[in-house]
Amino acid sequence: MKKVVRKSLSMLLAGAVCFGGLTACSPSSKEASGTEAKGQEASKEGQVEITFATSWVGVSSSKEWFHNRLEAFNKEYGSEIKVNVEEIAGDQAYVDKMKVLYSSDALPDVIAAGGYNLIDTMQDKFVDLTPYIDEEWKNSIDEKCWEVNSRDGKIYGAPISKQVIGYFYNKDLFKKAGIEKPASTWEEFFQNCDKLKAAGITPLSMDTADSGWVTSLMLGAIVGQTEEGEKFMNTSLPKDYNQEYFVNAVSDIQKMFNEYTSTDAIGGAYENAAGNFFTEQTAIIANGPWMVGDFYDTDKAEEGFADKIGVAAFPGDVMYDAGKIGFNVAAKTEEKRKAAATFVKFMTNEDSQKANVEITGEIPCLKKEVDSKVYPLVQETIHLANTAKRHINDFQSLWFANVVDEVSVEYPLLAQNKITAEEFAKKLTEAAQKNQ
Repeated sequence: MKKVVRKSLSMLLAGAVCFGGLTACSPSSKEASGTEAKGQEASKEGQVEITFATSWVGVSSSKEWFHNRLEAFNKEYGSEIKVNVEEIAGDQAYVDKMKVLYSSDALPDVIAAGGYNLIDTMQDKFVDLTPYIDEEWKNSIDEKCWEVNSRDGKIYGAPISKQVIGYFYNKDLFKKAGIEKPASTWEEFFQNCDKLKAAGITPLSMDTADSGWVTSLMLGAIVGQTEEGEKFMNTSLPKDYNQEYFVNAVSDIQKMFNEYTSTDAIGGAYENAAGNFFTEQTAIIANGPWMVGDFYDTDKAEEGFADKIGVAAFPGDVMYDAGKIGFNVAAKTEEKRKAAATFVKFMTNEDSQKANVEITGEIPCLKKEVDSKVYPLVQETIHLANTAKRHINDFQSLWFANVVDEVSVEYPLLAQNKITAEEFAKKLTEAAQKNQ
């Protein structure tokens, strides 16, 4: 999942070092720089050491939250468990590194891939967490969050948040173009894009790199507007994309590339799409509530930018509202597995989830309602999800990893009209069917 960090308080990451054959580092050094930490503490007698790789560094909006919770974990469990942290900046870089470590049978004891589904490609190396999850832990979390982390009745991931996503729009730019409210149908959506374009405003933030996160959210929402499409978007590991509703959605994405987005969308990553929205070069971006904090960050947008932003469900009253892949454990010894389970349980408990929504805007996956202070746009996103007609899951959580990779290959070709929507669907199908 793509996120950008907002301005935060300085935090210390006590007791964290790097692992996996890389040079040691600390949060006070440059992330993923290979700089050796000074004053690094040796493990104490009786401590169990576990390794954890994270992308919650650099510009990640979860950086502050992770530092906060690791510091709290160290205070409570530091005498028993030492967490050695490897920092890998960037979601895609993280996933790519995990693939390499998987191939060499060198996965860290705990990983958290930010919503990417690694369970179906790495299940043979992941620990079935079912025996380590007590009733209190199991019953505290929404069942649909456990479902997306489970395979054949076994739990391979511990959820920390839900995937709740609509799209953000600039109210001032809408007003300038004569648009009174967000579209209720995709036909009206494209009409609004035409109005924005006529007013000299680029309608949409889009991207193609790193699975084209922003673009693919639009694609999934278009697919999910019908009952059949909604079912497809909630299907785990689909192998056939040669469906009329999917091809039609890809055609709409091609139209968006050709008529309604910025020139840097082709080849651009999420950061390009977000930057265009922050600087009011575009009027609309699909993304989750973790982005809301950035609207108040004057390093990214002008003072008062947040007041200009509204949030909407996708046309057809579609919202992403589903469980998300959480923490996975790949520890090889029982001692490390128990320590890893203790760490993961702490990182997903009520306090951690409350801190997560307050700091990052991530939606908790707890059964009980969390009493937390969040931005109004986050509250509105939750309301839209609760009242939406159709609820879908995102592609990163459900599609085969090689299909997600294929999306980045095919989007630029689609955007440049070098392939058709039918050929795009065929390429994804061919990639999916390579999996057993």
